[in-house]
Amino acid sequence: MTHDLAQGAVPVAAKRLCKFSVGLQFSSIDVNGPCACPVADGKRGVSDGEAQAAGRAAVGTETCGLAFEGEGLLWKAFSLRRRIETDLMPRQKEAECALRHGRRQLAELQRLLPSVAFLHFRQKCAARYDFLHLFEELVVHGLLKDAVDSALRSGELMEPSRWRKSNQWPAISNLLQLQLHLCCTVGGITAGGEASPNRMSGETCAVFRHLAALWAERQARLFTGDFLDCYYTLRDVLHGWGSGWCARVLCVDGEEDSSSSVSCRVPHRVPGPRICSFPAWDSLSAVDRLTSYSTICPHHLTEDVVQSLETLVVTHFADVWRSIELVVGSAST
Repeated sequence: MTHDLAQGAVPVAAKRLCKFSVGLQFSSIDVNGPCACPVADGKRGVSDGEAQAAGRAAVGTETCGLAFEGEGLLWKAFSLRRRIETDLMPRQKEAECALRHGRRQLAELQRLLPSVAFLHFRQKCAARYDFLHLFEELVVHGLLKDAVDSALRSGELMEPSRWRKSNQWPAISNLLQLQLHLCCTVGGITAGGEASPNRMSGETCAVFRHLAALWAERQARLFTGDFLDCYYTLRDVLHGWGSGWCARVLCVDGEEDSSSSVSCRVPHRVPGPRICSFPAWDSLSAVDRLTSYSTICPHHLTEDVVQSLETLVVTHFADVWRSIELVVGSAST
């Protein structure tokens, strides 16, 4: 009886004290669940487990790759942010500072610039100055041609073809050169009989004698002393406003009432102080106004001032302009 009781008690102990390896054993039902198809369960095998393992490995590799790329992007973002803070931001500040400085300089230059009407007036003066050069060249060339023709008619010139070539004419292109040339050549011929220092031939002396006679006749008829004084004044005025003008004078009270102060400042390159002539503009004569290109500041070169200057250029030198247009018109026809 005791033996039977012992045999009956063994299974109970075996159930309570099962091996550890028994707990590690599981079937496909434990893995797939109790609802899995038994037919499908029979088809599952080692290959299915390998596929699952490969899938888990691929997912792990992809996860590691994404994590690595994420770290790379974070590092690039950090490097870019650091470069912006250490390199680009200081350069941006320098660029903004240079831009502000350029804007200040531009504002200063705009303040120095006169009105648009004056710029147009300046262009007109430059064009009229070139027109005076054309006038002088026409007068000189006409006198030289008439001198050759006069010497030919008097029989003192035997080879007129040499003088009709452009490269045989003397290097004279304006009235001042003509006067100086006549003083140096004809004056020497008259005083000494022959111009031995210049080694001029008889034909050349004859041409210049006729040229001097024609110029004397033209001076008595047209180019008088008063005419030449007025003409050279006109030429100085046109050159002064057209090419010689620059912003040398600037009134200190440019933003305030200009009549309250006449003190001016000038750039460092211009020696000596200068006073703007605009406060006394109403009391200036016509010539003083026309020759104020070196004393009036650009701030006061308004449209009204420019209009008065342009009117004076035409009216004050009306006689000179008529003579100039007559000579140029006759040469063109």
